[in-house]
Amino acid sequence: MKKIGLIYLIAITIMILVGCATSKFIQTGELYPPYKGLVKVLTEVPKDKQYVEVGWVASSGGTVHEWTDLIDALQKKAASKGANAIILNQVDKSNSSMVAYNQQFGLIGSSGTQKSLVAIAIRITE
Repeated sequence: MKKIGLIYLIAITIMILVGCATSKFIQTGELYPPYKGLVKVLTEVPKDKQYVEVGWVASSGGTVHEWTDLIDALQKKAASKGANAIILNQVDKSNSSMVAYNQQFGLIGSSGTQKSLVAIAIRITE
């Protein structure tokens, strides 16, 4: 029975660390048909182009995710709502730890890094 608990703990830890980068969307403007092209990644508001805000997108991932995985998730989510560009707004990286006690093995711990990005999804109308 103790061994099953340890296997369960290891399985949960692996799922947390290896899972897919996730994304979420909050609508703040009009939605458009899905955009089929490459969604541009901007670091500031385009000053020379007309645009409308579609919404906010956020993505997060664990230790195994590169920042490019999170940006890719933002681009896909924004494109599905009709945005053709995103403006990176917030970047966060935090460390987390998990500790459990097992009578046979004592304290068992793991740690990982959680990354998250937030961006404004826009549609450049030029």
